[in-house]
Amino acid sequence: MLYLICDISKNCLVNRMNLLMLICEPLLFVSVSKMKDVIILSLLGILGMGRCSKDELVNVALRGKAAQSSTSYGGTAKRAIDGIWNPTYEYLSCSHTSGETSPWWRVDLLETYQVTSVTITNRDTLAERINGAEIRIGNSLENDGNSNPRCALISSIPAGGSTTFQCHGMQGQYVNVFLRGYMQYLTLCEVEVNAHPAPIEMGPTQASELNLIVPVTDNVALKKTTRQSSQYSHMGGSNNAVDGRRLSMYKDKSCSRTKSQVNPWWRVDLQRAYNVTSITVTNIEDVDPEMIDGAEIHIGNSLQNNGNNNPLCAVISSYPAWEVMTFQCSGIEGRYVNVFLPGCNKHLSLCEVEVNVGSRPDMDEHLSSDMRVQDMKRGQDILCPDHKTRYENAATGGIANQSSQWDMFGDANNAIDLSWSNWYLEGSCSHTKAEVDPWWRVDLSKTHNVTYVTITNRGDCCSDRISGAEIHVGDSLFNNGNSNPLCARIPYIPAGQSRTFPCGGISGRYVNILLPGKEKYLTLCEVEVQASTFQAGLPSTAHKTAVTAPNRNLAWLWDLLISLGRTAIRKENLVSGGIEVHSSQYDSHGAASNATDRKRNPLYHAGSCSHTEAETNPWWRVDLLDTYQVTFVTITNRGDCCLHKINGAEIRIGNSLENNGTNNPLCAVISEMREGQPMDIPCNMEGHYVTIVLPGREKYLALCELLTLSTLTAGVA
Repeated sequence: MLYLICDISKNCLVNRMNLLMLICEPLLFVSVSKMKDVIILSLLGILGMGRCSKDELVNVALRGKAAQSSTSYGGTAKRAIDGIWNPTYEYLSCSHTSGETSPWWRVDLLETYQVTSVTITNRDTLAERINGAEIRIGNSLENDGNSNPRCALISSIPAGGSTTFQCHGMQGQYVNVFLRGYMQYLTLCEVEVNAHPAPIEMGPTQASELNLIVPVTDNVALKKTTRQSSQYSHMGGSNNAVDGRRLSMYKDKSCSRTKSQVNPWWRVDLQRAYNVTSITVTNIEDVDPEMIDGAEIHIGNSLQNNGNNNPLCAVISSYPAWEVMTFQCSGIEGRYVNVFLPGCNKHLSLCEVEVNVGSRPDMDEHLSSDMRVQDMKRGQDILCPDHKTRYENAATGGIANQSSQWDMFGDANNAIDLSWSNWYLEGSCSHTKAEVDPWWRVDLSKTHNVTYVTITNRGDCCSDRISGAEIHVGDSLFNNGNSNPLCARIPYIPAGQSRTFPCGGISGRYVNILLPGKEKYLTLCEVEVQASTFQAGLPSTAHKTAVTAPNRNLAWLWDLLISLGRTAIRKENLVSGGIEVHSSQYDSHGAASNATDRKRNPLYHAGSCSHTEAETNPWWRVDLLDTYQVTFVTITNRGDCCLHKINGAEIRIGNSLENNGTNNPLCAVISEMREGQPMDIPCNMEGHYVTIVLPGREKYLALCELLTLSTLTAGVA
């Protein structure tokens, strides 16, 4: 009877029998005679749903083999593919790793499939632990499969909920969930891989967003000519980073290293231009591995500013010791590959840099790196402290507050008690409750120029909770001080350790630590604010940094303008009523004018987002119809998919239409944005045109809302 109803593949039958078991599971205590009737009726109903098409998508993870980096609390890897969606850990249906550096989970699908989507069910407690995990799909087991192309970045999954991530037919045998950072726990209550049941006979795995059509070649950086901004010792030569060895200990003489300086850099000359598809970097293990956080990878044909002005491929963040990581560059063309580390008192160490390229296209298809060189010299706005000046810990004697208090041990003032104990129960750490966007603030009692903020993380547990926190400095208490200018973001701080973040002399009375997100705990075991007495003429770097905290905008900006003694006329949205154009249009839903319709709907098919076709260097531009001093640009990212596609976009403001406005001065580069969320980017620049350009080949540019805030002053046309 089964054969007559369903002459199908075993995958189809397995899926339908799984559905049958779900129906029958609640009937375990029904009498045997009734149970037989129920099973017969259910079997006929399920198998009679129609013949299974050989093209039907099925959950191919159910018959796969699971593995993970470690196992803790009995949470074996195979629990995540047991077909049970119970999010409560105690019901023994969730995987669980130990607390470790960059844990991972992997399922071997046993054959190569085209993966349409991956659905993940999160646990119902400690749900925030999955935030930032990556889904990777491919055929390689290099780096345990964690170097395969990325399908999606998990910003968050609701507690006990399931979220589906679209992978658009990415090909691979292995599906990994990879969580970057120190002392991270990875728990998965179910992973479903929806794919075509028949293996796809195709070439090497490709990430759908890259759309690469050129073959990948070997590492072309090997043994090539290199340079760096300085050399720490005879063991740290720049050529060590292209010697073909991934040894991560400095003592092995296989790592480059600069001296401690402002904006260190390293460069390899590939001898001719290539289309670079990816760059693989091996980090150092034994000497300040966290120092590489924030480094930028640039590729191009120019040696202006030692090559550091060339187009941006990627920004390295949250990069643990010894790890080998691959960054996709989407075929950017260039002869020179730079690793550039902006900041004060930085040293750059690289234990291996591998450059993977595609075959060179015809000349008329080259990316014009000369047209994409940034107008601003990299690092020119870095303000480093005068070491002849003695800086005090301005937080000493200050008054601390926080959004909530966990218990009697977690008072806000514990974080400025000059005790560096990192064990919570010793009563020297602040601690909030689990809440949305928890914050901590110290009132310095008067305005200072803040040069550095040093934070000591908790050492007894939960060190990963600090990841993603933001340091804000300013004079306003609007939004509890969380809308003040951004000093730095904290990628991670190892358990019990301290990290110092340069603020470049931002002036302010209040120093805030804000942790964006839902169900977040904020714990600080010491906060030190190194600052000097306020000097009115000292510049601030805040205007070059994107702000992401909610409910900011006009109140603190208005206070700032008044404090500068400027007569201002406030314009909330200058782009409304302007003229919008873009380089191309994807379909009828993606008109350029959608990005200024005063709607922040991040769902593309709602008709409120602009969208270009896949092309080289797509752009969007608005004509403000007059010249304004643009103080802020607010951009809302797409929320239904593809949040990473905006990464690397440049905001340019000016009066020129040369190269469609993409040659105007640079306000900021968007390194990353949250899914469906707006981001406020301070610019304080004058211009008639605001242009968003996304450098690279085969790029899509989608904007779901763009808002500009500006002041019209005397002397501005």
